[in-house]
Amino acid sequence: MLLTNWHVFPEAANARGAGANFLYEQGDSGLARGITFELDPDALFHADQKLDFAIVAVKPTAVTGELLSSLQFLSINGSGAKILPGMPIMMIEYPNGGAKRYATTNNRLLEIRDDGFLRYETDTDGGSSGAPGFSDAWEVCALHHASIPKLRGNDILNKDGSVWNPGDPEDSIYWIANEGVRISFVVKALGAIKSANPTGQRLLEELLAGTIDPADEVAKLTAQGVPEAAPQGASTTLLPTTQSFTRNTMAVTMNFSGPVTIFVGGATPTAMDIVSPAPSVLEPEKALRFDPNYDDRKGYDPNFLGNGIAVPLPSVAPAHDREMYKEDGAIRVLDYYHYSLAMNAVRRMQMWSAVNVDYDKAKRMVSGRKFFGDDRWIGDPRIPAKVQLADHDVYAPAGQIDRGHIVRREDNAWGETPTEVEFGNSDTFHWTNCTPQHAAFNRSNPGKQWDNGAGLWGGFENHIQQNLQTGGDTRACILAGPVLADDDPSEDFGTGPVRYPLTFWKVVAVASQDAGGGRTLRTYGFLLSQADVVARFGVEFAAGEYARYQVPLATIAEKTGVIFDDVLLRADTKAA
Repeated sequence: MLLTNWHVFPEAANARGAGANFLYEQGDSGLARGITFELDPDALFHADQKLDFAIVAVKPTAVTGELLSSLQFLSINGSGAKILPGMPIMMIEYPNGGAKRYATTNNRLLEIRDDGFLRYETDTDGGSSGAPGFSDAWEVCALHHASIPKLRGNDILNKDGSVWNPGDPEDSIYWIANEGVRISFVVKALGAIKSANPTGQRLLEELLAGTIDPADEVAKLTAQGVPEAAPQGASTTLLPTTQSFTRNTMAVTMNFSGPVTIFVGGATPTAMDIVSPAPSVLEPEKALRFDPNYDDRKGYDPNFLGNGIAVPLPSVAPAHDREMYKEDGAIRVLDYYHYSLAMNAVRRMQMWSAVNVDYDKAKRMVSGRKFFGDDRWIGDPRIPAKVQLADHDVYAPAGQIDRGHIVRREDNAWGETPTEVEFGNSDTFHWTNCTPQHAAFNRSNPGKQWDNGAGLWGGFENHIQQNLQTGGDTRACILAGPVLADDDPSEDFGTGPVRYPLTFWKVVAVASQDAGGGRTLRTYGFLLSQADVVARFGVEFAAGEYARYQVPLATIAEKTGVIFDDVLLRADTKAA
């Protein structure tokens, strides 16, 4: 069974089609893809909104044939005395869909609450909901579920003291504590569940049989008395167990060889020992949900525009061919929901991407972060992690650099079903689709710290969207990528030099209605630079106000090494 949060799986339908990926870890040979087991909510599912937990059965065999029984598991029990305020609480997490990480420092437990929650200063990254929290004896004592921001009245504050508004980056929020669900309360709640499914009931009973509070066991043994001697002829060995407790610099080692009553520690910590958080607004970390099956992603469709019009994928000039990520000697094209891309292995960013976009309202039946969940970037498990520029390389330490989408999330969040819309949105949050972009360039409304100017890239993306929403045909094919130039600037943020691009390109292909009522392919190529904002701050479709950035596709090809098919060059509205 898998224990996670209610805000991750509020209903059984949310768990259908989802998988649990085990052994997704960074090793000497790179990032292991892991083993994925499909969840089985039809066998067992229960969600508790008040305590923000959900439990769901896991199928016994992985999609690749491995047995779930071959893996280890975490045991839980109903003891409410596993940890005290002031003691450390450790976390094992997979933040932002990345590899396993341990949070074992600056991790004091701040408060044990009577409403079923714990508060602690252990620092977790976004997307860590459902992570287990451990005492220093490695007993599971918490299920991580939320972060607590600093408030001024009812306003959430940023690190610089300004008021955070919905839609602003969550990285700027001043978080003062984290909160988890007490496992003892979860165990008690599970004891009240009755499953109508015999399989589910059996799973629950097996789980609950192992959750007895050890203190209750000691009490039972004490009540029964200790046998005076072992029967003659029997060979019985009582092996003492050793348990270590650490608080500050004090270490106590105890050997248990029979029923005991234990009191550990001195006086109850005073108010000076515990940092009490301010009244809080809880922010449940509902995370993006990704389709675990990468084999069925169809990728970009060159014939998407219909009307007999094809928009082929680009290729790469010979001078750049050696830089590309290849498998069996051929450039690997990665397919996602509605888009495809190819990676420049040397620069660890995409060389190009191509996406099918449809702004038909009927194909956008769900939207918004409340439905999709908070941003969570993940690596693509199909290719090595070493060819994917990730958070620790540049995005986290570079304060003014955004995780810039090349395929825009709004462009890709469409489909025939809500699930397709959701997975289309989520698929844009792979590191393969990310490039370092200055906030004043990436965001359509960067904010006052950048003189309230309109971000060029973000504003241009909005301009494309508005054209497609107001025109007769809501579809477009968009090819895009960074200009990976040899003279791009370089910065070392702790993991080695990273060259970041200053210029980005985008080609918009639409089926434009001609005088005869038919449709003709039209392409528009653009080069947009973030060089000025980097230098200043540190690090039917019409071009409209962006016409000054329009360039011939041949110019883009010359600068990038990306080759466009002749059919696109002939349709170039700037070629003349």
